[in-house]
Amino acid sequence: MRLLLISNSGKPFLGHCMGQIAAFLGPARSVAFVTAANLYDESAYYARAREALALAPPAGCGAEVFHLRWDADPLTTLERAESLFVGGGNTYALLERLRGAGLIDPIRARVRAGLRYVGSSAGSNVAGPNILTTNDWNVVGLAAFDALGLVPFNINPHYLDADPAMAPGSETRDERIREYHVVTRNPVVGIEEGTLLRVEDGQVTVLGRGRVKVFERGREPRWCRPGERVDV
Repeated sequence: MRLLLISNSGKPFLGHCMGQIAAFLGPARSVAFVTAANLYDESAYYARAREALALAPPAGCGAEVFHLRWDADPLTTLERAESLFVGGGNTYALLERLRGAGLIDPIRARVRAGLRYVGSSAGSNVAGPNILTTNDWNVVGLAAFDALGLVPFNINPHYLDADPAMAPGSETRDERIREYHVVTRNPVVGIEEGTLLRVEDGQVTVLGRGRVKVFERGREPRWCRPGERVDV
């Protein structure tokens, strides 16, 4: 399987990681863009992504981008995709819509068969076994949290390494992940802004300008920097 998991899209849109996206897509320049995580204006979000990705390199990756709408014949759109880009927004809404559209199993099967998968923020979160390490609010009242399970670890996008001394008595992201590990065993990878994970041939490599922090139950967290492999 081939996945590129991005913490955030940034400003300009995807500007910080466009080179990595282009290299990852390679010859698969036909991209189906999934807007299901967006709760405001999916058409505008798609147009923004299409404009950015269609630009010639190095500003873009010269891709043909078409809209995979969860509520408008999504399986037909998925069938013609050479690569899949699942955008950001609310992770709970994204998972609810993917499940309701019958897309979970088909996406999983296509990616396992070689379809390139790019996820940003919520789109990265749903690549794991479940979405319980998202930072989003469950505004849609989702009751089932199992996700695509394309990687064996959970993602925490927008990871921020907070110093408890800066806000005495407040909860940190690390504390919340420790709570997760009280009841669940699988590792969690926190991805700082401007940072990506490339998953290919069973190897996970850090890309971008930041770091990732790996949390495993019963072990001290450890940092991985750009160019390093993540052993999870």
